[in-house]
Amino acid sequence: MSIDTYTPGVFLTSGSRVFVVILNYRHALDTVRCIASLRRSRDLNLHPIVVDNGSGTGEIERLRTHLGPALAILELPDNLGYAAGNNHGIRYALERDADLVWILNPDTEVEPKTLQLLQATMRSHADAGFVGSVNLVAGSEPARVQFAGGRIDRETGATESLGIGTLADNLRPNDPYEVDYVAGTSILIRRRVFNDVGLLPEHYFLYFEETDLQVRAHQHGWRSYVSPLARVWHHQRSAGRTPEPYYVYYYIRGRLLFGKANTDLTDGQLEEGLAPFIEGWRTRVEERAPGWLNTYERLVRFGLEDGRAGRRGRREDIHDLSPAAS
Repeated sequence: MSIDTYTPGVFLTSGSRVFVVILNYRHALDTVRCIASLRRSRDLNLHPIVVDNGSGTGEIERLRTHLGPALAILELPDNLGYAAGNNHGIRYALERDADLVWILNPDTEVEPKTLQLLQATMRSHADAGFVGSVNLVAGSEPARVQFAGGRIDRETGATESLGIGTLADNLRPNDPYEVDYVAGTSILIRRRVFNDVGLLPEHYFLYFEETDLQVRAHQHGWRSYVSPLARVWHHQRSAGRTPEPYYVYYYIRGRLLFGKANTDLTDGQLEEGLAPFIEGWRTRVEERAPGWLNTYERLVRFGLEDGRAGRRGRREDIHDLSPAAS
């Protein structure tokens, strides 16, 4: 059954079919830990899907060994990026009559009541196309917030994560609240959104895909909410003292592509809005890995040039660069 022929009801029930899409890339044990946390969830109508994004030899065997043959594992021939990889799982879910699709990072652990709370917000807000959790810094004690919703600055094109560093117990309000976007780390999406606006845009390759999808869905009347008591612990492998090469390039390029598509700002204005990001990381690289500074400057230049030119998809030479030794 395709997304074009399936017409869901307006109202969700507590028995709604939820498919969880987890995109794995060379971190099978992270994915196994995430699945283990899902199996403690207070919801029986839950269907996990693992999409392996071209991890290479042995990864599928590792996943099968730990997860068993019953769990759906989709194997892709190459690393197709965040959106294309997740879209394979989303299509699989929609073809099996999913009411809701929960995109979840493999480096997360969910609390048992998280999905119930996300669904409750979806049921109580008829215009909710997207509901996100509060993402906590894994291992923080007391628990601290990594993400509690996002805001888009239309004057600069910048996106801002709300609540960073706040103690989880001090986060207010407790009731669901509307935001400009929720992060793809943990995002529950109503099936009808895909009917209206399609799947995740694949041209970014990495970063800003879910934000772009939400902005377009908002034009169809859908809204994004945070369910503040729904908590996900995020180990965030991409975080570090110095940035990964792919992060520098795809973030800069992606923000320019996103700004050009969703704001009225010029390239110059968008690049001016990127200055704090670029200067902030430049300072850290100078302090922590000065020998890597020339590589950092090349990545910045590539990101700006390709963003101006509207380059899309994977840039192969970026993935050949070594990260800083810090």
